[in-house]
Amino acid sequence: MNVNLMTKRKLTGLLAAVIVVSGIVFSTSRRATSQEGAEDSETVVEIEIPLIEREPFDVIILDEANRNYRAEVFLLPFPQRRPPPPDKRKGDLRVRLLFDDSMEWDVAWQHITQVILFEQMLFDQATSLKAEAKKLIAAKKYLDAGEKLDEAYHYLLKMQVDYPRYPRLGSSVDEFLYLDSGNLYLQKRFAEALNVMEQLYERNPTYNNSLLPGRMGTLVDEIVKGYLDQKDFRSARIVLDRLADKYQDKRPVQIDYWRKELDRLASEHVAIGRKALEEKRYREAVESVRLARDVSPTSRDARELEIILNDTYPQIVVGVTQPALTYDSERIDDWAARRTGRLVHRSLIEFLGPGNEGGEYQFPGGTIERSPNGRQLTFRLNQFAADNVNVVQSGYVLSQRLLDLANPKSTEYRSAWSSLITGVSIDNVLRVDVDSRRSHVLPEALLRVPMSATLLPDGTPAKDGTGSFRVDLETETDTVFMLKDFQPGTRLAELIERHFENANGALNALRRGRIDVIDRLFPSDAARLEEQLKRERNPDLVLQQYSLPTVHTLIPKSDHPFLANRKFRRALAFGIDRHRILGEDLLGGRVRPGCQVISGPFPLGLGQDDPLAYAYDETLEARVWRPRLAKLLLILAENELTTKAELLKEEPPKLTPLLLAHPATESSRVACQAIKAHLAIIDIEIKIKELPVGMTTDPDDECDLLYTEIAIWEPVSDARKLLGPGGVAATDSPFVQQALRWLDRAENWGDVREQLVALHHAVHNEVSLIPLWQTTDYFVYNKRLRNLGESPVWLYQNVDQWRLQAEVAERQ
Repeated sequence: MNVNLMTKRKLTGLLAAVIVVSGIVFSTSRRATSQEGAEDSETVVEIEIPLIEREPFDVIILDEANRNYRAEVFLLPFPQRRPPPPDKRKGDLRVRLLFDDSMEWDVAWQHITQVILFEQMLFDQATSLKAEAKKLIAAKKYLDAGEKLDEAYHYLLKMQVDYPRYPRLGSSVDEFLYLDSGNLYLQKRFAEALNVMEQLYERNPTYNNSLLPGRMGTLVDEIVKGYLDQKDFRSARIVLDRLADKYQDKRPVQIDYWRKELDRLASEHVAIGRKALEEKRYREAVESVRLARDVSPTSRDARELEIILNDTYPQIVVGVTQPALTYDSERIDDWAARRTGRLVHRSLIEFLGPGNEGGEYQFPGGTIERSPNGRQLTFRLNQFAADNVNVVQSGYVLSQRLLDLANPKSTEYRSAWSSLITGVSIDNVLRVDVDSRRSHVLPEALLRVPMSATLLPDGTPAKDGTGSFRVDLETETDTVFMLKDFQPGTRLAELIERHFENANGALNALRRGRIDVIDRLFPSDAARLEEQLKRERNPDLVLQQYSLPTVHTLIPKSDHPFLANRKFRRALAFGIDRHRILGEDLLGGRVRPGCQVISGPFPLGLGQDDPLAYAYDETLEARVWRPRLAKLLLILAENELTTKAELLKEEPPKLTPLLLAHPATESSRVACQAIKAHLAIIDIEIKIKELPVGMTTDPDDECDLLYTEIAIWEPVSDARKLLGPGGVAATDSPFVQQALRWLDRAENWGDVREQLVALHHAVHNEVSLIPLWQTTDYFVYNKRLRNLGESPVWLYQNVDQWRLQAEVAERQ
């Protein structure tokens, strides 16, 4: 039935209707004129409104005597929405016209040839759309057919909600589902096609002569093949297990076939692993058993082999989104270098975490003591190295290292240490004394340096130092750290860092058992994972937070004339809506503890009483987004530079686009794009440069601004690493340099606090760098990995105590 789906609304002008009242043709007309006496005119505006969006109405069609007039009327008051049979249609039918609801009309039944109910129009439209979709499918226009089916879906859904008992509605929905599933199949959208087919099977298992299980089996074949091609055995297994549980003995035969195929594949990997174990090719054996467990977590043979390998050759795989290019625990601006530095190069003094006054430290080679007057440090070396730790071979080696750090001619020179000590003496081979010219609140903090050189003479990273591990193998995706002097049965044989482009890929690998732990999840990723784990009954994964936050900043790096102007740097600071970028772009509207905008280069800490915040002045508020002020400062900066150039009789500098470089991480990528958009509002053009994977500084040294993530663990010592000569954000500001010098001379915590606050204010006023925000970072691991510690500072802090559990929890 061809039903007009559009309504014509006459906004002004002639409005006429021909109605039969009590068997008499009666005409009424209404005319709208703009003013009295004006000529008749007709303006008709047609607005097409889809039937499904209109308020319900019915239609009556009159006979030829009334020119087959089609009248849209308010819903007719038929009992149970059923028109009377022809032999009952006598007398008049009272109606109200849609275009004029001010009057009721009595229309003689004898002049009504047809009554069309609203639900019938909906049904007919759905039927028409399905017919159009069939023609498009036959013409191989699957996307166009999908659009028609989407329209039909909405009509059928409305029918199911408002008119669930309409005749033939059930069969129409069944036909729609079958047609939609077939169209999705032809588009190779097999998972969606299976979902639709399952809905049809639940509604009508006998549809199409009970051929649905076979059709579902075909879809299962395609879906599982796709997952196996991608090596995504977990997803394939989830599909098979879900369908088997749902349909029991009525399941498609393909489910049993693929289950057996997965078991066979797992057995093959187990056999390969056993042979590799016999031949002492441990790395290949571990990889084979991981594959077997990924294919079939319930494989008893794979589990038994895994238990043997956990004892014979314990291997831990760490998923990272930031691969390490160097191994240096002293790098405050390179998370990956800092993480892996612990493995290859043990520090002379190691930071354990925040304490009541500054951090807590240990000397891996023995013990360290301070004299009562604070002017002497005593190192006592262990006579025998334990747990593969041999950081310092003798007092002579230690004394030479301490002297090198104080020697301006040495490549290992540290100015803060040099200005503090006056001499180094050896009492015996196991004792070294260091004398200083003044007291220092934390002299240990100045010795958080690698015991061995992290770079070779040719500038390449040293891969074998004083750490427990050495770099054994590097591939495109993996870096293998081998335990020195490994013997079968040692608690940890090797540690592999595997690079993933994003956190989602790493999380998928973790759930599949291909890796054991993921380092550094950004807060938004951690929040999503936390929500997922709460929904799981017995999650295999544990999410933990690192104990110290990370500071995010923009650092001026070039000699761009505008960046040398303080007003311009202030314009940059006021031109970035940091609260919005952090809250909306990075955290996705979630509130995460410890994630907040900051006003200076030091962390605010993770709470009101956090001792780490001793360098932060909370009375100094972070700059808020003020684009008008930023624009004014930009104009003032331009005027200053122009005036200076005129005095020097030089050409005034032009504000060329600034190049902003950032590490190849998702969070910094999002942040820098937002910064670019915000600064464009005040006519500062930014160009973005993404650094090569793993790099945190621009190898071409061409960027004007650098997005940097900094770890300030101990402000009293890290301030110089950040702002001093050769620092990450080195500045020639006399105010900042003076504050650093006074900080070096501070002999008690009161003075330290005072000078750090002064430094905070100096950086804020000079805009030596643009502080953005601090964030908390997370790691997640499988329960079978033990002894990682609660809230460590960095991932490998307790790596010497890591253990693999003998039994592996069942994974889905």
